[in-house]
This record gives sequence, C-alpha cells and structure tokens, in this order.
Amino acid sequence: MLAHTTLSKYGDYLPLYRQEDILSRSGIIIRRSTLCDWIAAVADLLTPMYNAMCHRVRRSRVIHTDDTGVKMLAEGQCQNCKFWTYVGDDANPFAVYEFSLTREGENPSRFLEDFEGYLQADAFSGYDQVYAKGKVIEVACMAHCRRYWWEAKETDSRRAHEAISYIARLYTLESQFEKSQLKGDALRDARQKHALPILTNFESWLTKEHANVLPKSPVGKAFTYTLNQWQALCRYTQDGALEIDNNIAERMVKLPAIGRKNWLFVGSENGGDRAAILLSVIASAKLCKVEPWAWLNAVLKELPIRMAAITASDIPPDLSDLLPDAWLKNNPKHRWQIDDIRQVERKRSRLQKSSKRKNLGG
Repeated sequence: MLAHTTLSKYGDYLPLYRQEDILSRSGIIIRRSTLCDWIAAVADLLTPMYNAMCHRVRRSRVIHTDDTGVKMLAEGQCQNCKFWTYVGDDANPFAVYEFSLTREGENPSRFLEDFEGYLQADAFSGYDQVYAKGKVIEVACMAHCRRYWWEAKETDSRRAHEAISYIARLYTLESQFEKSQLKGDALRDARQKHALPILTNFESWLTKEHANVLPKSPVGKAFTYTLNQWQALCRYTQDGALEIDNNIAERMVKLPAIGRKNWLFVGSENGGDRAAILLSVIASAKLCKVEPWAWLNAVLKELPIRMAAITASDIPPDLSDLLPDAWLKNNPKHRWQIDDIRQVERKRSRLQKSSKRKNLGG
C-alpha cells in the first residue's frame, strides 16, 4: 500500500485527493492527511537510498543536469522554487533531484562540490562557478542551440535553415554511429573523422555571416548563442562518453514538470525535499529499466530491517544491492517490459519516417 501510494503520486502524478477519491470508490476510506503522513514517512525511510544514489551520481565521469520551476505554499502568495536534476553515466545510471528555494549557482555548486569530470548542461550562468574550480569541464547542448535557429526561421529563413542543415547532418551522423553500436574510443574517432569537418565548416559560415545580422534579432541571438558556446558545443567530439545534447536531463526534468501540473505546489521546504527524494528513487528505477512498483515494494520491506541493524552495530548498512540497477540483476523478471515495448515502437516509427523521407526524395 505504501509503494502504491508513493508511486501513484510521484510516478503517475496523482495528487493525494485524487487517490482518496479512487480508494473511496472501492469502499476504502483513507483520508488524504493519512496518505500525506505515509508519503512523508516513506521519504524519510528512503533517505539513505537517496544519499547512496547521489553519491553514485557524483562518481560519474559525465553528469547531465537541468532544472525546472515549482511553486511552494507561502504566506501571501506562492514562492517560486526549483527542482534540479542530475543524471549519472552508464556506470551510475541514476537520476537524482534536489529542491531549492532559489535558482542560484550555489545550488549546483554544493551538489557538485566533489565532482570531477564533464558536466553537460544548458548555458545557465549559475554553472560558471562550477566550471571556475577547474575540476569540471563544460559540455553544451546542441539541441538548445538548434532551438534558437528554429525560432529564427520565420524572420530569416535562409540563414536559419542553413544553420539547421549543419546541425541536422551532425545528428544524422549520431544516428549512424548508434546504429553501428559505436562506443568509447571508436565513437570518439568516428566523430573526429566525420563530425569535426562539418563543425569546422559550420564555424566558418557562422564567422562569415555573423557580421551581417542585427544582434538583437532572433537570428542575431542564434548567432550569439552558438558562437559564445562554440567550444563547449564541439566538446562532445573529444570523448565517446559524451552526448551531442543534454536531452536525457531534459527528459528527466519532465517528471517534476508534469507533476506540478497535477499537484500544483509543494507544501513547504521539507515537503519539497521529500518530493525530491521520492522523485529520485522512482525516476532512477525507470531509468534502470526496473518495474518501479515491484522494486519499491521490495525495498520498503527490506530497508527497515537494514536500518534497524544500525542501532545494534553503529555500522552503516550496505545498500548497494538494493539500488535499482543491482536489484534488477538479481530479479530479472521485474524488468520494466512496457518501456521496452514503447522503445521498439518508437524505433519502428523513426525507421518508417526515415524510409518515407527517402522515398519522397527519390
């Protein structure tokens, strides 16, 4: 019941008053205040799991990050707050969230204080203090860059479409590399051979055309953004562990974004912190291809036993086998099959669209 209530709110985005209604239709009367107490207790219990996931994410070679807004109840009117997401690499496949009262650079700086590696993010200036320490290398997002050009196509169609065509060629290469299952050094070498010449020509075109546009026009803003981020935009070609864009973090940040449309707000700072914990454990389960209810149900049974052992031994419990990636290896029957089905359908749809474009071009 605890797993179902938690997953319904933070995986299916059902506010507690809706869950109260759903239960009542089956003749089960559980007031939302009781459900709220359960949610708070589950978040407190799962805090050691959350901390273990955060530790693993910080051990990554590459971290993807993004943020989204959420309102918090406050006297007078709601306060604008933030959820930040941090997504680890393949060796640490977790998505963790942090709640903050403001959107300031001190928030990612605190979370990433001990991190060394690549940080893939948008051009938010708050990350500059993270890069300033010299331990974290900036990697920009080509998808963000493309959006600026897409917004400019109505006012300067020729230049916008020419820039988009350069970016489209880079993404076509990435699709081919993925189809060939290139990884690591092989992927890096392929990008150096095939993507760098396109980037070089793109840079030459940008330098040539930049002087002929109004700086504050939509296309002028696209030029400025692209040139200012150029080194970071090209950095993905230097390491096969990097991505061309930050889309994985943007997909993960959609979870609290969809949630806020249903919950509307968090009740307090403590409520925001607890929401971040529960979003983290459910998002990480999905990212690891684990059926989230089965995993959460098992964890809520086992974790209290492990935590009780602390008082007897004063030795922190080892929770590594309960983390979703390790747990799935020991419980393969609980793989999240519906996600596999959706991925096959999406791949089939992409192939059909690609085939259709080729036929039209022919």
